[in-house]
Amino acid sequence: MASIETFRRIIDPTDCDMLGHMNISRYFGCVSDAGLGLMTAFGLGQDQITGGRRQAFAMVHSDANYHREVLAGEWIYMRSAVAEIGRRSATFKHWMHRATDDKLLFDVTAKCVLMDLDKRRATVIDDALATAMQTFLTEHPA
Repeated sequence: MASIETFRRIIDPTDCDMLGHMNISRYFGCVSDAGLGLMTAFGLGQDQITGGRRQAFAMVHSDANYHREVLAGEWIYMRSAVAEIGRRSATFKHWMHRATDDKLLFDVTAKCVLMDLDKRRATVIDDALATAMQTFLTEHPA
């Protein structure tokens, strides 16, 4: 399966800064929501975050690339995939595209640790979770 759509929305004027394009903080808001979409796809949805496993991935490092301006009124979507699965961490890729022409607007590689939400520290990615994540493993851009 590799990458999947994890987020879609219209950019609101309040998402933009005084330069007229989407503010950097909003890009990472989209990444956060896309990350939740990806986690839900491989079994770490809200039910498992707030109950169940009480685990979630938390970003500890990111490498972002801004390809084109994003303006108010534009319809965007994000695709996401798993790039690497480690013992306690995973690397996720997210690509933001303009929906009207599929142009790449932004991409980010995010290194995330699996957090035990009760102990507030990194925990081991068990075999069942790693297996579920492998469905979304990719080496190729979306």
